[in-house]
This record gives sequence, structure tokens and C-alpha cells, in this order.
Amino acid sequence: MKFALRCLRSAVLLLTGAFFLLGSAISVVDSAVLLRAQAWPRVSAAVERCDLTLRYGKHDVTWEAHAVFRYGSGQSAEYETTWQPAGAPVYSRSPDPELNHEQIAALTKTYCDAAANDGLRVSPMFPGIARRNEAVVTGTWKSELGFGTFSLLIGLMVSAGSISMLPWIEDRKKRSTKRKARPGL
Repeated sequence: MKFALRCLRSAVLLLTGAFFLLGSAISVVDSAVLLRAQAWPRVSAAVERCDLTLRYGKHDVTWEAHAVFRYGSGQSAEYETTWQPAGAPVYSRSPDPELNHEQIAALTKTYCDAAANDGLRVSPMFPGIARRNEAVVTGTWKSELGFGTFSLLIGLMVSAGSISMLPWIEDRKKRSTKRKARPGL
């Protein structure tokens, strides 16, 4: 039973490390796409659907926009994304912000229209790959790369730790330290 629990502990840690490594790979790829998108042409896009919701953090409340863009010939291609609009108001977590429907509608119109006017950057080789122009221009790729690097380091450390905790590796380490201690007696 003890052996099985030790194996389970290592498996859970290895799975956690794998999730961090997967997140790192996704973030680094997204960073590379955003960096490469600086050379892509800017394309006008129509906003098919756009919502603004409040995102509650530990200390503050911010706005988060979610939109579906249509672009390309006949508006046939679709790009769906979520972002925090630049310049959006930030509220204190307590008390809860009281907003009426007119204020929310005005903010939604402001930020969704700005995103539609800003357009998208679309890959000429792969027209299905698009990014918001604002994300490309503001250098979002740097934060994505930083997150990817951090996740890579955490994933490698957790994975290495989980492998070193495997029962047959831990037992081998214990046996080798006992052997080294005996010849000195």
C-alpha cells in the first residue's frame, strides 16, 4: 500500500509538471505568433458579437471583453478572443460596483467599436490565423513569453522532483548511501 501511494504521489506531481509544460508551450507559441504578426497586413473586421463582463480579482474589479470577429472575403473567416480593454475603469472590490444597464451598454459600445475599428492582423500564408491589432502593437508577446518561460521552469522542476520521488529511485538512493557508510567502519 505504501508503495502504491508513493507511486501515486509521483504520478500526480508528474501530471502537474506536464500541465505546466503544456501551458508553457502554448504561451511560447502564442508569443511567437504575436511577434510574427507584426509583419502581417492589417485587415478590417466586423464584430459579430461582443460582450463586456466584470472580472473579480482579489482586490479589484476589471472589465473583460469577449468578441467574435468576422473578416476576409465575404466575412467568412471567424476569430474569437477575450481581452482586457486598455483604459477600462478599474473598481474597488468592496463595495461591489453598482452599474446600470446604460453604463454597461455605453462601455460595451466604446470598447467593442474600438476593437472593430482597430482591426485584425491576419497571416497571408494561413488566413485562419489572426490576432487583434492592439495586442500586436502593444507588445503583448513579451508578457506571453515571460509567462511561458516561468511555466517552463516550474514544469521542469516539478517533473524532475516527481521523477526523483519514484519509489525505485528513492530506494536506490537509500541503498547507495548505506553502502558508502559501511566501508568506513
